[in-house]
Amino acid sequence: MGDLYTKPQAKAGSIRRGLSPNIFSQAPITEVNNGGLSEGFGLIDDFLSFNDESPWISTAATAGTATLADAKGGVLELDCASGTSGQGIQIQYGGATGAASFVASADSKIYFEARIKVTDISTGIMEVFVGLSEVDTTIIDSGANSSANHIGFELVDDNLEIDFHSESGGSRSSSANVASIADGTYVKLGFLVEGVSKVTPYVNGIAKTAISTNIPTAALTPSLVCQSGGSSVDPIMSVDWVACYQAEQIAN
Repeated sequence: MGDLYTKPQAKAGSIRRGLSPNIFSQAPITEVNNGGLSEGFGLIDDFLSFNDESPWISTAATAGTATLADAKGGVLELDCASGTSGQGIQIQYGGATGAASFVASADSKIYFEARIKVTDISTGIMEVFVGLSEVDTTIIDSGANSSANHIGFELVDDNLEIDFHSESGGSRSSSANVASIADGTYVKLGFLVEGVSKVTPYVNGIAKTAISTNIPTAALTPSLVCQSGGSSVDPIMSVDWVACYQAEQIAN
């Protein structure tokens, strides 16, 4: 177990199903998971069970469902259940009242990764977000991200190219085309937020171009969206797991 988190990988980080060591090698996962809360906080959800009211809250945009699949190891299916643009489903961690706990600061690091695949996507007509966002029941609205504070991977351009964005107070910085998505193929999407001056996206454990501006300091929570982009395309996002940890010695 120790090797998983302490040995970064110089090459492909996608050989295994689990967390990418290149992201999590310095994360205090073992300490936090064993009660060492002075080192930080966080979660891993492998979706062996799911309740759409706690700790995740699901919100449908006219259509959409979030249900467990019959799959080994636990998989949550976000089915937009519609071929109409803007209709689908999103989930946010924090419970039915809406809550966010991850707040970047100069003395913190935030580690995030999710393993997902999207099926029935044809030419890429879909609206997808994977990352951290402020509490917002309509993260993607009218074909664009409506959240004023977020960090994550996004696909709304009717193609198969994934972009990465960091937005603070409505001002956004981007790293375009960090990866391509293939129908029905799992991909690990993650990032490391270092203080308030750098966020590096990772695709299958491999670092992409970092962003150094517009890193939000608002409270954020793990968030995923799967909506149709129209043209009768009905995408389904399978979420194998989500992990998010913040390393920080929080003052009382």
